[in-house]
Amino acid sequence: MNLLSTLITVSNNFLRKTILQRHLIWNFMIRDLRGRYVGSFMGFFWSLVHPLVLLVSYTFVFTIVFRVKPDLKGIDNFAVFLFCGILPWLYFQDTVMRSCTSIVDNANLIRKTLFPSEILPISLLLSNLVNHLVGFLILFVVLCYFNTIGWAALLVPVYLLLLMWFALGLGWLVAALQVFLRDTAQILSVVMVFWFWFTPIFYDTTMVPEIFRRWIRLNPLTHVVEGYRRLLLENRLPDFESLLWLSVLALAAFVVGGLVFRSTKREFVDVL
Repeated sequence: MNLLSTLITVSNNFLRKTILQRHLIWNFMIRDLRGRYVGSFMGFFWSLVHPLVLLVSYTFVFTIVFRVKPDLKGIDNFAVFLFCGILPWLYFQDTVMRSCTSIVDNANLIRKTLFPSEILPISLLLSNLVNHLVGFLILFVVLCYFNTIGWAALLVPVYLLLLMWFALGLGWLVAALQVFLRDTAQILSVVMVFWFWFTPIFYDTTMVPEIFRRWIRLNPLTHVVEGYRRLLLENRLPDFESLLWLSVLALAAFVVGGLVFRSTKREFVDVL
């Protein structure tokens, strides 16, 4: 209990200091969004084009060419099934991968000033959230067209918040590791490939043999993807055990990532 209370106290202090930097976080988030489309003729409109292209491509390949139909109560369109699963994955992947190099990429700020480096992964998390919400808006319009959206969709923010906790905690962890071990980004890119295929994005967990299913269910992204589909495509309440496991993993990643980052940030200047 003493260790747990210490962890909670340290985490609360770290989180409180981070919240005090909210205006700086906002400025860095806006800077990141502008930096993505600087010099671009269509600007922010590209954030709408990318998910639309994904959805159209999936529809053509899986609905028209392969004619795959998922075994769901609410919808039999595999492209929508796939798009619903890949949206949270892309948000998670982009946040963690970009957070990994965020400290090294901004070494000039960290070396010259007393800069609160922990806000860099947070600003990326929020910047990517904007793009995720754009993709989610497209999915929402499509589900309204198929008339499958229901009141259960109101609970999607619960899964989104847990995903954000998990992604931020992991982002803090790999960002700190990248400063001391520059192979971290390369290792992470390989891990992400395996992680992608061990997340039920292109398939349902019921299709997986029982011997492997238990391992896939340890994956927190499995529960996020299934949660999105359960709420949006089947209009069903979340599975309590699944949501509880996801909450435990998200909170653990958030606390551990924050503690590792907090304990190592003092050495960033010397290494960078």
